[in-house]
Amino acid sequence: MTLQMLIPTLLDRARARLAPPCATPSAATRPASNASPQYRVVVLALATKAHAIDAQVRHALRAERLPPGHASRTERSGGYLLELEYVLRCERSRRAALVHLVSRLGDTPGVRAVRWETAPELAQR
Repeated sequence: MTLQMLIPTLLDRARARLAPPCATPSAATRPASNASPQYRVVVLALATKAHAIDAQVRHALRAERLPPGHASRTERSGGYLLELEYVLRCERSRRAALVHLVSRLGDTPGVRAVRWETAPELAQR
């Protein structure tokens, strides 16, 4: 963490401690940054194995209580490969389960690549 990030964080914490209780925001009005982070998991798989891999991923996510908020499929390499994308919210305490899932997917036959990243928050309309 750089000093540019650390100092404002420390100042905000000090202000929150010194502010009267009625001046602190309630849980309902806090920004979404305190909510569970949103992640995107992208699996590049052989098109012939994609259905089985998709079922395996969905089953694993359900078992870990990490339901995908959005899932999509995109053809790659002329239909030879299929990109499966899952966007989900994951509490920090459940992140280890997500890491384990991504690690297992890397060893799954038919999977050519796995990547996961923090997904940007979509603006509420």
